[in-house]
Amino acid sequence: MERLRIPLSDITFATKNFNKRFCIGSGGYGIVYKAELEHLDIRKISSSDWDNKNELPKKRSTVAIKRIFNKEGEEGFFMEIKTLTSCNHPNIVSLLGFSRENGEMILVFEFAAKGSLDNCLENNTMANVTWAQRVHICLGIAKGLKYLHANWKGKRRIVHRDIKSANILLDGKWNAMVADFGLSKFHPENHHVSTIYTTHVVGTDVYLDPEYLSAYKYKKESDIYSFGVVLFEMLSGTLAYDSNYYLGDDKGLPTVARRCFKEGKIKELIDPNMMVEVNEHTFTVNKGPNQKSLDAFTKIAYLCLAETQINRPKMEDIIKGLEDALRFQGKPFVLQKFQLSAIVSATMNFAAKCCVGEGAYGMMYNARLDHFDTQSLSKIEGINGSELSWRCSNVALKRIFNREDEHGKQGFFEEIEMLANVKHPNIVTLLGVSSENCEMILIYNDAFKGSLHDCLGNSDNMAELTWEKRIKISLDIAQGLNYLQTSPVDKQKIMRFDMNSANILMDSCWSAKIACFWLSTLNTATNVTNSRNFRKVQSEPEYLKIEKMKKESVIYSFGIILFEILCGKVQYDEIYYVENEKGLPTIARRCFEKGTLLKEMIDHVLKKKVGENSYRLDENINQYSFDAFSKIAYHCCSATEASRPSMEDIIMELKNALKMQVSHSFLLILLEHPVWGVERGRGSPSMLPTPPRTWRLGRGPFGDLSRGRW
Repeated sequence: MERLRIPLSDITFATKNFNKRFCIGSGGYGIVYKAELEHLDIRKISSSDWDNKNELPKKRSTVAIKRIFNKEGEEGFFMEIKTLTSCNHPNIVSLLGFSRENGEMILVFEFAAKGSLDNCLENNTMANVTWAQRVHICLGIAKGLKYLHANWKGKRRIVHRDIKSANILLDGKWNAMVADFGLSKFHPENHHVSTIYTTHVVGTDVYLDPEYLSAYKYKKESDIYSFGVVLFEMLSGTLAYDSNYYLGDDKGLPTVARRCFKEGKIKELIDPNMMVEVNEHTFTVNKGPNQKSLDAFTKIAYLCLAETQINRPKMEDIIKGLEDALRFQGKPFVLQKFQLSAIVSATMNFAAKCCVGEGAYGMMYNARLDHFDTQSLSKIEGINGSELSWRCSNVALKRIFNREDEHGKQGFFEEIEMLANVKHPNIVTLLGVSSENCEMILIYNDAFKGSLHDCLGNSDNMAELTWEKRIKISLDIAQGLNYLQTSPVDKQKIMRFDMNSANILMDSCWSAKIACFWLSTLNTATNVTNSRNFRKVQSEPEYLKIEKMKKESVIYSFGIILFEILCGKVQYDEIYYVENEKGLPTIARRCFEKGTLLKEMIDHVLKKKVGENSYRLDENINQYSFDAFSKIAYHCCSATEASRPSMEDIIMELKNALKMQVSHSFLLILLEHPVWGVERGRGSPSMLPTPPRTWRLGRGPFGDLSRGRW
């Protein structure tokens, strides 16, 4: 106790003799001041340190000073000291010291930057606090209560008896701390019965346990009821004693919350401010609760409000329920709000020359735009334009047609939600949105080369795409797909996206990024798609029968993209419908089986004519690499799911194909070198690799194609 004593002179000096300008609040028993003060560093002191005669660590920081001004507060003064000196938990406010001189009763606590929860609710400070942050606050309170209610050697059970939003403090990071222990009671030692009877009911009416109020008995479950009221305050964004909760037969928030839960109208209680973006520069994804998170939260909150103590959940179950609600919700994701005027200017009012793709539900444009650095947007709160760092770069804009069906407005928000939960170098990064004047525009990071679909239809681009680049693009797509299939995000939404070359964007370095996460069909602006043929070609045979997308279905679509890369043409090119209306996959499989793939289908850039009806691969292309790649494409397009490889096997084979091609390219450079090259007749034989050397890059599921000689 003596270690915690602070001289009154230090306190009066820090507050300038309790000057009004230092006052930050008042209650029934005292006034609270904010000031700078030197005190013990409580959080760094262990229980054994108190018995040590050495000097305890101190620090100077901002503190809250509670000055009790009447005799009625004296009991609470001593109770706070007694309780808090026996507690050490991050979700329990820390008592830093006290003063009992010249008739003064002063308590010094750690300062809570956000103030009390009731003030935040009353002043609408919570408006920009996301649902995940609100659940995090509730979880902190729950953990603090669990600690208070615990009973082990060296610590007796404590019943708070006045849990309410006014007694919950919030630090600068929205961490909750249970405070104000003036009415708290220690569970009597050697008292094995959990219920304690009293003749004097204390607490705040609307938060009071009904059984405690009627039968004059309290226990730790009484705190759980009060906590249930706080949970619904967090959901509604309104204090429990708001006048709107006393209309008709309603008797405050607990009555309204129970009725809404039973009638299935719980959404009527959700704070509408939580759904509104108050920052003019940003748009927060997952700001409000999703259905799973809402269900988990309200179920546990409703159980806390059971009218009898025996029917209320244990603290462990409450914490688990809140952790589930937080897990279901996921992390909030902050995007930039782009001004429509800036987009119109950058695209020259959506001019045709800026358009790089057109589809059934939108158009894709390339532009240069000023935008926030994504690292700046990682700060969810306190953002303003001056704090964020800006940059100008190439971006891709998807302008969605103003449709009200599932592929319009709903698809717009679905893609935002999906991209908020994925992060991978081969998944497109969503930089921001624009939704002014009924427009729905998504802004992605660099897609300077447009879509893979556009490259396939452009002879200049195909000439630039070396065999090594084509393998790398395929590997990029495969790694992005593997991430989507194995990452802990909503698999149903992932499996719904349309896997085709139009939805693969290429940046300025020819890195591929998967885009478009709802069923749509992007086509080039200059080439109109026969949508019937497109859907029939892109969809696997079994998918067309059962209309259910699975991992194997995506692999089938990926196989078509591999054949597109081999052939240099899009899958619905008219040449594939001359003899078979099923298009590229069927013809490619047939040619592969007959051994005529090179002659009949392969992109002319990759081969050379050596006779009237004879072709060979370009000398810059490794035969083993080519064979491995074409065999992967063939197996991916197998008519049955069981015959298709896994994405892990595909990635392994593509890596092997890439290694073989890189080695081949290296040898070509080596042979052309004026010192090392044998063609020029120079160099010592000892300087060259000893021929023949056999090297092996691994055996894959399609046979030993990773073998060669040099």
